Amino acid sequence: MMPREAMKGVVVTGRYRAARPRALLLAALAFLATLPACASLVPDFQEAPQPTAEPDVGRVVLFTGLNWSGESHRATGTDALAQEIRRAGVPGNIYRPGEWARAADDLLALEPRPAAIAVYGYSAGGPAAARFARRLGEAGIQVETMVLLEAWGSAEVACSVRLAIQYRLEQGDALSPARPQCTQVRNELIDADLADGLGHLSVAVDPDVMRLVMQQLVRDGEVRRRAARR
Repeated sequence: MMPREAMKGVVVTGRYRAARPRALLLAALAFLATLPACASLVPDFQEAPQPTAEPDVGRVVLFTGLNWSGESHRATGTDALAQEIRRAGVPGNIYRPGEWARAADDLLALEPRPAAIAVYGYSAGGPAAARFARRLGEAGIQVETMVLLEAWGSAEVACSVRLAIQYRLEQGDALSPARPQCTQVRNELIDADLADGLGHLSVAVDPDVMRLVMQQLVRDGEVRRRAARR
C-alpha cells in the first residue's frame, strides 16, 4: 500500500526518464518507512479461537494490506475483522497479499470442503483476493461474495464470483468482470457521513466500516449466500 505522495516521481513509463539511483533509493526508503503504518494496528486486540463449524457454515478468507512484520504479526484491522467473523461462528483464515496461492491450496486441501466461501481484501490484499477467487474458479469452486476495501490497483473479477463489491473513500480503479455481464460487480463509495475524517489507513480499523463489510460476508452465523446469476 503506497501512499499517493510516495508514488510521485517513482512510476516510470515511456514518457519519463528513469530516476537517478540516489533518488530511487530515497524513494524506496520512504516507501518502506510507511509499511508499519499499513498494518493499521488495533488497540486491545484479542485473538478469537477458530470455531469448529460444520461445512455448511462456510469459511471466509481474508487478505491484509502490506506489512513487513513477518508471519507472527497480528492485530491489523483485517485480523480484527477475522476475529469478529470467528466470534459469529464462521471460520476465518488470514493471509498476507503474497500468500494468495497458498491460501487457495489450503482451502482446496480441506476435507470436507466448505459449502460456501467468501473472501475479503484490504489495500494490497485486494488484488490478492481477486487472484485467490480466480484460482478457486479454475478448480470449479464458487465464491459467494468478494469484498475489497480501498484496493490497491485494479482487479478483474472471476466469473465464478457471484457478487463482488468494492468500497472506496473516493473514486479510483474500478472492478470489472472477466467477461461482460458474467457476474455481479458493485463499485461503491463509502457513505460520506461514514467516511468523514477517514483515510486509507484508518478506514481499515473503523468499527462502522467493518460492520458494513461484515454484513456482506456473514449473516445468521454462516457465510452469506448469493443467488446464482441467471
